[in-house]
Amino acid sequence: MGLLDKILGRGGAPAAEAGPGPFDCDAVKAELVRLTDALGALADAMDTDGAPMTNPGWSGRVRDLRGSRADLRLLSGRGTFERDDLFEVLVGVRPLYRGTPPAAFAHLAALNDEVRAAIEAVHAAAR
Repeated sequence: MGLLDKILGRGGAPAAEAGPGPFDCDAVKAELVRLTDALGALADAMDTDGAPMTNPGWSGRVRDLRGSRADLRLLSGRGTFERDDLFEVLVGVRPLYRGTPPAAFAHLAALNDEVRAAIEAVHAAAR
């Protein structure tokens, strides 16, 4: 199949290229609850006594996590929403780090792993 055929939708597209299936808002909402809980737990753990809240980067990440949680809660509180609405909010949600935890974040590894898993679960439910 040529490029023009793909653009015009002629010919059979393989199943992998067919695009996402129908959007199930209720399935995504269940995963959003998990993600909002994980973001809240991570933000709360970062904002404890002895945390470097005087560090602008640290306090900014806590603020980002809480802001993402609030945005996701607003979205899930709506009756229905579309895939585009979800991804508009989800694009701003990010874990504290990816890969091996830096020494300063080692105590947050389990909470960060839960955030990463919850983000992946939301993406999977939205497909």
